[in-house]
Amino acid sequence: MNQNKARQIPFFALILTLAFIFIIIVIFHRNMKTVRPVFGGAFTTDNVVVIDPGHGGMDGGATGVSGMLEKDCTLKISKKLDTLMAFLGIPTVMTRTEDLSLDYRDDATVRQNKVADLNARLKIVENTENPIFLSVHLNLFTQSQYRGAQVFYAPKSPMSETLAKVMQQSLLTALNDGNTRTYKKASSDIFLMKNAPCPAITVECGFVSNPEEEALLKDDAYQKKLALAIAGGYIGYLNETA
Repeated sequence: MNQNKARQIPFFALILTLAFIFIIIVIFHRNMKTVRPVFGGAFTTDNVVVIDPGHGGMDGGATGVSGMLEKDCTLKISKKLDTLMAFLGIPTVMTRTEDLSLDYRDDATVRQNKVADLNARLKIVENTENPIFLSVHLNLFTQSQYRGAQVFYAPKSPMSETLAKVMQQSLLTALNDGNTRTYKKASSDIFLMKNAPCPAITVECGFVSNPEEEALLKDDAYQKKLALAIAGGYIGYLNETA
């Protein structure tokens, strides 16, 4: 057996284990609101995962070909991820749990409110002990044929690239959709990736400009699959850095 195959076996076992756990969540906690950390301590870590549903409130983010707003989809995926993390006993903080812009002011301009929102998200990260930052977004392009989830990592923390590498592999494995995208360094104009003082990644869950992928992103079951893939990627990162 070659080394690549040997390394893949524990990863696939992890995905199957998480899939079984997630089925239990769906069966016994269908409202996805009251899950407790049943496996508290199962994954030993001093880190707190800051889950950041991209956009919100006045900022809808990207608009899909059918009119779906990025802010709504990212919040749904993030809530499912938060529920799954809680079930696994992994501590989390969410930057928002509702459709709102953080630190919004009626008398401020659109630009001022966007800047205030980003600074508020950064402050949540800075005020969290031992944070790991996961920002959830959707992608958009002018041509509709482009598709596939992709991870971007912040350059400030060396561990961001490790997290991105493991997360990208988890998405490719769990979604199994022929995606060949690779993880990349975030551009310097992405505020939260530039300034996050901890391991940080942006997970672009798919392209809303692609009709077939947008339809998937709107689907509740597919959102659960994405949440599972992201949780699996994070646990893979814990194993990688243990």
